Amino acid sequence: MCGNDHAEGFIEPDANDADSAFTDNNSTVYTESLRSSFLQSVRENGRGYHKYSDGQYLIPEDEQEQERLDMQHEIFLITMHRKLYHAPISPNVQHVLDLGTGTGIWAIDFADQHPSSQVLGIDLSPIQPSWIPTNCKFELDDYEKPWTFSQKFDFIHARMLMGSIADEKNLFKQAYDNLAPGGWIEMQDFSLPVRADDDTMKGTPFEELNVKFMDGLRMIGRDGGVPERYKQLLTEAGFENVVEVKYKWPQNQWPKDKHLKTLGQWNMVNTLDGLYGFSARLLTQVVGMTPEELETLLAKCREDIKNPRIHAYWPIVVAYAQKPAASEDRTEA
Repeated sequence: MCGNDHAEGFIEPDANDADSAFTDNNSTVYTESLRSSFLQSVRENGRGYHKYSDGQYLIPEDEQEQERLDMQHEIFLITMHRKLYHAPISPNVQHVLDLGTGTGIWAIDFADQHPSSQVLGIDLSPIQPSWIPTNCKFELDDYEKPWTFSQKFDFIHARMLMGSIADEKNLFKQAYDNLAPGGWIEMQDFSLPVRADDDTMKGTPFEELNVKFMDGLRMIGRDGGVPERYKQLLTEAGFENVVEVKYKWPQNQWPKDKHLKTLGQWNMVNTLDGLYGFSARLLTQVVGMTPEELETLLAKCREDIKNPRIHAYWPIVVAYAQKPAASEDRTEA
């Protein structure tokens, strides 16, 4: 499958980048040119978080984060060769649910591409635009609470929920029960820790940050590596035709391969723009770092993120599965 491009094999680093690209000027050029090509502006005036189910999601909802989410959507499109999903759904799919819709950009794109569909995006934050297709709508809702939808769905999509799900088994049960027979679910996510297939990340501040992330998630009952078990969990939930597709997002432009280098350039900006937002609540309120300790570590990590001699990458997992065509909703024993 083309979706597995470079997913399992060792990525060859670009020796020229390692020798010449790691300078403040070149890193700034990469960062600013990519940011300006996709983002109109970035405001740094503090961070805002959602009020609904406060504390469940540890990443901001403010304008800076919204812009990063829209850029991250483009990274997924580059990764998946301009596809919004991999599941073999009908082109005339009817009822679609997008969990944790964020800015709504995936739901809007899907609605535009599938005019016969009715797309519902739900999120804890009301940050979606008002100019949307007529076949798309958004609601403030918490997918961890009991689902009360009035109709069954033909397709349920979720992206980047790792860290926000307290009970994956319950989530997949609710998805199963709210899918029409023969309907599909697709999870698109990244898995922690960020890793390297060689020793270039070993002993770096960025590795230290990853350890703290994993520790913090465990302290709140979350598992950073759970996306790599989505396939197993979907199977246990009763789904069939379960497929897993893996990708790698390089941390910067270090790969020799042109496609992976492009992904790395985008992901470097994505990570730099999101680094403080990813870290602040979890590492100060949960792990117990002081703001000064956090900023000192993040300053060192920003240098690691831009360093092409560190061959780090984000593991990306896409898992999709089908509810059996002849099935009934399951109840608790």
